[in-house]
Amino acid sequence: MTNNIIHSILVILVLSIVTKAYSQQVPVKNWDVEKIKGVRQLPYSFYTGFPYLTDTWVLGKIELDDGVIIDSLFLKYSSYKDELIYYNNEALAPIKIDKQSLNGFVFTDAMGNHRVFRKLYYDNFEKGDRFFEVLSDGETKLLAYRKVNLEQTSPYTSENGIVKNMCYNLEYSYYFYAPQKGYTSVKINQSSLLAKFNKDLQKTIKKLLRKNRIKIYNEADFIHAWNVVEKEGYKIAF
Repeated sequence: MTNNIIHSILVILVLSIVTKAYSQQVPVKNWDVEKIKGVRQLPYSFYTGFPYLTDTWVLGKIELDDGVIIDSLFLKYSSYKDELIYYNNEALAPIKIDKQSLNGFVFTDAMGNHRVFRKLYYDNFEKGDRFFEVLSDGETKLLAYRKVNLEQTSPYTSENGIVKNMCYNLEYSYYFYAPQKGYTSVKINQSSLLAKFNKDLQKTIKKLLRKNRIKIYNEADFIHAWNVVEKEGYKIAF
């Protein structure tokens, strides 16, 4: 009886490993795992909130610094560490990709949205390379930095009964960016958008938004508003 139980447990374990491996596989279009530089990702500490941009692995592709594109990867973007992670089918483990080896990445989220991230050098506070989501890719780009911070909060008890006082907190920031002019921060509201134009243009921009029946309540509204304004040829004042 004991041997039968042990045998059953071993069979279940093997099936579990095989199922997990096959569940992560997709048709490979351009795959060269040896080109991807990285190290095994260590799990983050458990607190309230969420350190990643998406709840699950999402299908996408990466562009290496030499222009090579590798697709059909399962990706996760860490908003907490500003790191990109992919699931390695051979190692059956998450791998943190070396940021310096990347130009950017693209993925499709659970809602079917096509999302593009580019690595750009940020030369203001906390200088360094960052992954920015490209919300609008015109002459002047609208970018989002999807940052999550680990912050102190009121003490609470976790599910396993441990008292903690830290949480992952969203703190997204938005920028207009042009290669020759750099970055200028903007908030997701109409007043902040108008403030990016000279005073003699602000009334004109207001009329344009009214004409197109645009009211800015959220990020999607702001993107739409900016696309309409830029299409008309108006330039922001950096």
